[in-house]
Amino acid sequence: MLNDIDKTAGQYSTRRRFTRFPVDRPVSAILYWDSSPTVTIPGRCQSLSEGGLGAIMSQQLRIGEVVNLEVANGIRLYAAVRNLHGFTHGFEFVLVKDNQRAAILRLCRARFT
Repeated sequence: MLNDIDKTAGQYSTRRRFTRFPVDRPVSAILYWDSSPTVTIPGRCQSLSEGGLGAIMSQQLRIGEVVNLEVANGIRLYAAVRNLHGFTHGFEFVLVKDNQRAAILRLCRARFT
């Protein structure tokens, strides 16, 4: 007999909300702290979606940390670190404005045009 946890696990979907697009482009994480200078951490974006990105960063960030990501010239978004494997980070975009989401969509689609 299955308990409630087993039933829920069986219904879980591994499907993602947004399609991931493979990319190879620079990305920078900009960190702001009170009473400290701004820190910019360079990295390389490997996958991009409407909801976030995967990147190898030159320094490790902490899970849950919110940074300002510069994805392309003029495209900056807030993103939270959702997963971490060595220097490979998974970021989820947060507080995304409509014009930022449209810019990310154009960037994703530009990969295949």
